[in-house]
Amino acid sequence: MKIRSLVITAAVFAALGMIVGMIYHGMMLSFGKAGGYMAATHPMTFVLGCGAFLMAAILEKLFKLSDSKLSVPTYVVYVVGVVLTVLMLIIRGYVQISGAVISDGADAAISGAAGIAHTVLGVGMVMYFVMLIRRIVRSEKGEKPTGDSAENKD
Repeated sequence: MKIRSLVITAAVFAALGMIVGMIYHGMMLSFGKAGGYMAATHPMTFVLGCGAFLMAAILEKLFKLSDSKLSVPTYVVYVVGVVLTVLMLIIRGYVQISGAVISDGADAAISGAAGIAHTVLGVGMVMYFVMLIRRIVRSEKGEKPTGDSAENKD
């Protein structure tokens, strides 16, 4: 992904982080409870979304990671992982703050979906580190990516 795309993605996650923070504040006022999983959604959205993509933009500038064939799949997997993780935190947080009584099956389904979301997020992180390490090794050997030719793709 190009720097512009990464910075726009960071801005979108920053906006989502603010929206999630307002949702948490509204729920806290409505239900008279604070904390729990819902409290984690605001910083998670900022750190995993905004912060990670701002750092990715800096690393893109240094290592031209967008020349790697892993760049687009990594971006997609990571974004899906962050969105699903935050969504499951919101769902779990709502159930927790509202005091809703849910069945054991629904509780297990929420936990299972959260586990899948974290797994997708983890896969995205591993893909990113594989891509980054390959580029760092290439730059240390003095090799420079020469555009979009197939033989220079990671």
